[in-house]
This record gives sequence, structure tokens and C-alpha cells, in this order.
Amino acid sequence: MPIASSSRRRFVAFAAAAALALPLVAVAKDVAKDAAKAKDAPQALAFAKDGHATAKGKLKGPDDVVRNYTIDLKSGESCTVAIDDGKNRVTYFNVFPPGAQQKETEGRTRTDVKANADGTYTIRVFMTQGAAVKGASSSYELTVTKS
Repeated sequence: MPIASSSRRRFVAFAAAAALALPLVAVAKDVAKDAAKAKDAPQALAFAKDGHATAKGKLKGPDDVVRNYTIDLKSGESCTVAIDDGKNRVTYFNVFPPGAQQKETEGRTRTDVKANADGTYTIRVFMTQGAAVKGASSSYELTVTKS
């Protein structure tokens, strides 16, 4: 009988350890999800007194290839959005109006936006698929100028 009780004790200890570890695994997964959300969360751009807002960033394929920025515009306001990635020519942006999945502009390096509605516009900076697949990296500067 001592063998059975020894095996039983090991089994009970193992089961208890596993039961205690499950909540820790769940917490670790939640922390990882929260970190990913924070990284993917849009960065709000603030306009300076001169009407300019800028952001610098770096994208690296194949996994880190998109950044979102937001600007607040009132109906009728206009702005110019431009991106410069040096000589790489692999970084572009799209502009989305408030609450819309439809792009207002597509795959450009410079465009003028006239706000049709009050709200938060999203500027999605992205790396081309070909560059991302190759693992390329691109440093960029995004500039938004109210006109």
C-alpha cells in the first residue's frame, strides 16, 4: 500500500499545481492581449498653434506593418496629410472618416482632406505587402497641416 499512497500523493500534488497554474496562464494571456491592444491603439495627434501635427515611426515586416493615428476635425475644415519615408517608397496611408470602414483616400503619400462631418478621422499608415513579406523596415514622418 505505500506505493499507492505515494502515487496518490504525487497525483494530488500535480493536480493542485495544475489547478493553481490555470488562472496564471489566463492572466498571462490577458496581459499579452492588453499589450497588443495598447500597441495597436491609435495615437491621437495634437495640432500645434501653427496648425501642424507630426508623428515619427518605424515599421518592420512582416508583423509590425500598420500604425493608426487620429485627428479631430470639424465639418468644413481642410487639412493636408503627407508621409515621407525617405527613398524607401514602401510606406503609405489611408484616411478614414469618423466611424467609417470606407477609405476617404487610398494608398497615397500626400492628399488633401476636407471634413464632411465633425469627428475623429483615422490615418492608417502601412507598409506595402511586398516589403512586409520581405521583412523590410521603414522609418517615416507623418505630417498633417490644417489649411
